[in-house]
Amino acid sequence: MGSEFSWWLHTLIAVLIAAEIVRRVLFAYLGTEKIVPKTDEMTPFSVLTRTADRLVIRAVIPFANEGKQCGTIMDAILRVQLPYEQYDGALVRGKVELADTPREDDYFEAVLIQKQERIHLVLQLSLEGRGGKSLEEAIAHLPDFRMDLIYQETGRMPAHYTKAMLTVSAQEIADLAGVTLVREGGVTRG
Repeated sequence: MGSEFSWWLHTLIAVLIAAEIVRRVLFAYLGTEKIVPKTDEMTPFSVLTRTADRLVIRAVIPFANEGKQCGTIMDAILRVQLPYEQYDGALVRGKVELADTPREDDYFEAVLIQKQERIHLVLQLSLEGRGGKSLEEAIAHLPDFRMDLIYQETGRMPAHYTKAMLTVSAQEIADLAGVTLVREGGVTRG
């Protein structure tokens, strides 16, 4: 009985290993999705709205599916890397939405990207003065900062997060707002 059980166990293990090899070969042949943000093709930021207290700027970034299968971006987040320890004079918030489908609720609606096709995502930054500073004051002292564009993608591959790091210069924001950066300690901020 013991050797018969051992034979069945070894046979089951061999079948499972063979099935996994067949699955991997099939996926290698059929391919997977490969979603790539085209950061080098991102548009410059432009002013979306401006009030006395708030500046909203936006840029458009294309995403391409360079793989062999359809893929899905399930979520996208624009995380601004401007902690209060670096600069506490401005409140800067980021948002991502699908181009031509703006949303007011800050929710990113999942989107399919067919193989060898592109979509465009809109990156929005909202800037406000903080700590009693006016918008102009906040922008005048603003440093360059980094943003992480974090997106969750899936397809044949299990869902996973990917991050693209982007940098925004203080000079670019100041130019859009019509504000001159302040020189501090002999160095222009930014």
